[in-house]
Amino acid sequence: MPSRAAPMVTFVLLAAFSGAVAGAEPEFRPLFNGKDLSGWDGEAGLWRVKGGVIEGGHPDAGPINGSSWLILRDGEKDAILRDFHFRCEFRMGNFNSGVQYRSTRSHPKGFRVVGYQADLLNGFGTGQLYHEGHQGTGAGVGESVINEKGGKGIRAGQVADGKWLMNNKYYEKGEWTRVDVVCRGNHFSHFVNGYPVVEVIDRDDSTPDRRRRNDDGVIALQLHGGNGTEMRISFRELHLKTYTDRFGDAVRVFNGADLDGWKAPAGEKAWAVKPEEKDKAGRVRLVCDGSGKQPLVLAAEHGPAFLFRCQVKTDAWKPGEKAPFRGVDGWNLLEVTVRDGKAAVEYNGEPRKDVPAPVAGGKLALPGDAAAEYRNLVLIPILPAK
Repeated sequence: MPSRAAPMVTFVLLAAFSGAVAGAEPEFRPLFNGKDLSGWDGEAGLWRVKGGVIEGGHPDAGPINGSSWLILRDGEKDAILRDFHFRCEFRMGNFNSGVQYRSTRSHPKGFRVVGYQADLLNGFGTGQLYHEGHQGTGAGVGESVINEKGGKGIRAGQVADGKWLMNNKYYEKGEWTRVDVVCRGNHFSHFVNGYPVVEVIDRDDSTPDRRRRNDDGVIALQLHGGNGTEMRISFRELHLKTYTDRFGDAVRVFNGADLDGWKAPAGEKAWAVKPEEKDKAGRVRLVCDGSGKQPLVLAAEHGPAFLFRCQVKTDAWKPGEKAPFRGVDGWNLLEVTVRDGKAAVEYNGEPRKDVPAPVAGGKLALPGDAAAEYRNLVLIPILPAK
């Protein structure tokens, strides 16, 4: 962190944004009534409701031959989802489970699915992105990954340090654990007990016969095959928010090397690129010492409606104690949604009116008068309504 004391951030705002708030987002809705499996489809005998909790496991406490999934339904058909925020709590009996999303059934009437998975392990690794039925782990815990054509994964940054997460007990065996999965366009993020653990931008649409990139699909809960071992998993507090916005393909707007792509104010030296702390891969962060009088403006053209998200480390404002997400080693999640000439800011998932939007003249613009560090800067366009 820069040692200079940081004043309250004074982003330069387009007049149209002053005091304006973007349209209200939809609320979460429950996916489980606490009594039975209404709204879900699973293999008979393997799933049940007990004490207000969904339990998966062999009815005779024996092993199962292969993994089986409990699949979210929409009336008489599978619920096909694109842009959404799914949240639940799980408690591991042993070994392994997962939350499948944007996935497809291997057989129309079967209970095996393939696609993206928030992997639920009984230890470190919980929250990593796994490609069920495809090519294995897509992003490990703490990683920010770009998946290029042909399935080549590029480690573009880190959202958290693995040792820091373990030291702060982001997952504890035998305890109820919350997992969040957020999908917007081709951008996915996973959270465990509020901590960010994975960020992925999937650009791989090169294999249409068996695409690694899925633009929509089902949500499903996994009961893992045991190979002779009894498997148990429990879920509760299942909720879903589907976004009214339709998001496009995400772009990282900081190249991790220099200020290419940004318009730096002439004659000012407030901005610098420095090595990322605790990152052996040598990735970097964007640093402002707070001495600037003008913002750093994104040079690339972008539409009038977009979501900007990044991690920021600053003393300019503090995260709320009731925020749904949590900071990691001083890094907090900033998200700004701009649409219809209005902006809405969330800090660690909590709406905040005291955190001004980094927008100037309709462009994404980072303030020069506040000491702050930035990493994992991503812009996701909001597409016109069909």
